[in-house]
Amino acid sequence: MSFGDFVHKLIPTDLFGGMSVTGGYLFRKKETIQYPEKKMEPKDRFRGMFGYDVDRCIDCHICAKACPIDIIFIADHTEVEMVGEKKKKKKIIDRYDIDVKRCMFCGLCEEACPTEPKAIWLTTKSYEATVYERNERLYYTKERLANWDGMNAFPGVVLPIDGQDPSSPMKKLKTEEAGSDEAAGGGAS
Repeated sequence: MSFGDFVHKLIPTDLFGGMSVTGGYLFRKKETIQYPEKKMEPKDRFRGMFGYDVDRCIDCHICAKACPIDIIFIADHTEVEMVGEKKKKKKIIDRYDIDVKRCMFCGLCEEACPTEPKAIWLTTKSYEATVYERNERLYYTKERLANWDGMNAFPGVVLPIDGQDPSSPMKKLKTEEAGSDEAAGGGAS
């Protein structure tokens, strides 16, 4: 055994390498925030709580088929309406549930949605859904997905039930009806 091997066994030189990395962070600016009082705004690509709009959903089941862990449950039935003299079939969603405690927030359900704007989306910037009981509030029905019952939205985020824009959660979605009302009001004055 050489003298160098003896010194390496006696003094753990790898420890100094690790401590130098730790020491490098000692003089950097701290990034700790006082959480409840101050909140960091999530980045634009952050996948937060689901947004869901019942009116936009066409009941195609593609989001449930795209989910790799089968946590989206959809049950529906078909009703026949008489429109004039013709019969028209219409799908009615009875159940649209997401098991959030098993969700990995991959966004495949959002990518698969064929509607424009999306009927389901994840870029909501909202993440505060903590509870004391493990199974409490982690199973979201279509009503809870729309109004976020039991969830704190990030400040400034529009709720899905109020018309949140899937591409920008801080904005309301512009509806065609509002545009036609403004056009009618503008011509009257």
